[in-house]
Amino acid sequence: MDLAEAKKITPDERRATILDIAHDAFMRDGYAGASMSRIAAQLGGSKTTLYNYFASKKELFVAVADRESQRLFDQVFVVDQPTGDFRITLTELARRFLAALLSDHVVAGYRLIVAESGRFPEVGQTADQTALERGVSLLARYFQRAIDAGQMRNADPRLAAEQFVDLTCGTLHQKRLWNVIANATPERIAVEAERIANTFLAAFGNDELSRAARQFTGN
Repeated sequence: MDLAEAKKITPDERRATILDIAHDAFMRDGYAGASMSRIAAQLGGSKTTLYNYFASKKELFVAVADRESQRLFDQVFVVDQPTGDFRITLTELARRFLAALLSDHVVAGYRLIVAESGRFPEVGQTADQTALERGVSLLARYFQRAIDAGQMRNADPRLAAEQFVDLTCGTLHQKRLWNVIANATPERIAVEAERIANTFLAAFGNDELSRAARQFTGN
């Protein structure tokens, strides 16, 4: 890239390029193996340029994790309002969430976190603060609106959100993480999403939805 082309790149574009390169480096080499020097070399500038944007590898990792979790939940929360038939809406939410969790991209990130967080607690802490906390907070706000609309019983929306995450990260997700299955078909994801929604509604739905859900869960 010549100087004229470099001048056309905005700081936001340069930051996005750094995050792209760093994401690939973390996925390929792990947190320990990723090098700020190699990332700077791939960027095509000096380490000073990289450090002008991110003061440390930890700070860079946090930024990558934050962006990736935002992208994940942008895909999941396409429907922001729990309207219409809440069971159908919730099932679709579970389907989107599960499909995202089972994607190659997200599974690779999960495996990185598990592999590295034992030696580097900041990796697990970053995942907790960016991905898990963001997801639970978004779900809690979503469920609070459902509670206000009378679609869910009067419960702690954060507790409901945590339970929903636990259900979604269940058996199918574990099989994918452990490479027991290479992928999950849309049909299998749909069946699992319906199971998740019914189990959740049996516990947190309003009287009508809970009663109907218990017929599906066998309770």
